[in-house]
Amino acid sequence: MLEKAAGRARSSKIKKGEPAKKSRGPNRSTAAPFRTSIKRSDYVSAFARGLDLLRIFNHETPRVSVAMAAERTGLSRAAARRFLLTLNELGYVQAEGELFELRPTVLELGFAYVSTWRTAELVTPFLREGVRAMNENVSFGVLDGRDVVYVARAEARRLVHSLVITVGSRVPALLSAMGRVLLANQPQSVVDSILDQAPLPRLTPASVNDPAQLRTILDDVREKGWCLVTDEFEQGVMSVSVPIVGEGNRIIAAINVGAPTTRATAADMVQKFLPALQDVARDISKVAVMQGM
Repeated sequence: MLEKAAGRARSSKIKKGEPAKKSRGPNRSTAAPFRTSIKRSDYVSAFARGLDLLRIFNHETPRVSVAMAAERTGLSRAAARRFLLTLNELGYVQAEGELFELRPTVLELGFAYVSTWRTAELVTPFLREGVRAMNENVSFGVLDGRDVVYVARAEARRLVHSLVITVGSRVPALLSAMGRVLLANQPQSVVDSILDQAPLPRLTPASVNDPAQLRTILDDVREKGWCLVTDEFEQGVMSVSVPIVGEGNRIIAAINVGAPTTRATAADMVQKFLPALQDVARDISKVAVMQGM
């Protein structure tokens, strides 16, 4: 279920048969390859572009201007303005002078996914058990393209990330423990398609973005069945992750526990947190199988 839902989310990014546009600069987003299983006449490009525009809002750019929206999406300024005004009319964004920012209404889009599949309802009690055992934040995520999307989370009310991580947050899969666990269990063609996209993300000086090195890391993760990442997503933070196994022995999601390097060492993560996290994963996996996930 989770993979199907993530697949539907990815399909909104895909464009077919559109003529190439001149580059508007290095920040312009790039569309994913168009799926051959859908007819061009069935693809509503205006709807897809509206979703593309919503995705440019994040913690680094909470407000955008018409010019920025045009640059990031490849739309003309006139088209970007019309899209923003439409989103404003629908209540998803609001105008503050010449800048636009998201309104809480947009949360309905993300929570529709969570409520449809009852994911948070099913897994959060187990994540809380993990928090009680480890006294650190525990999260549940799924793979969506090149990113991991946080679907459920239980917090120990102790600072881990300086970055804001909540349900719905997206992080580069290649730089996160959950992402590497999920990518390690994907078909080789999926891994190749992600590693072949340049440039690969790099968030800290410790981030690994060499394709050959990442392949070696993913092979090691696949063999071990878990992944430890230190300083690559955020300096001073480490995270260990294990997979969630669903129906048919498929890897459908992953969970992780994170801790700052001031509170834990790599040995702590492997010797103390990993066994507790694996216990949580086994319990969630049993429920996933029972639910036909």
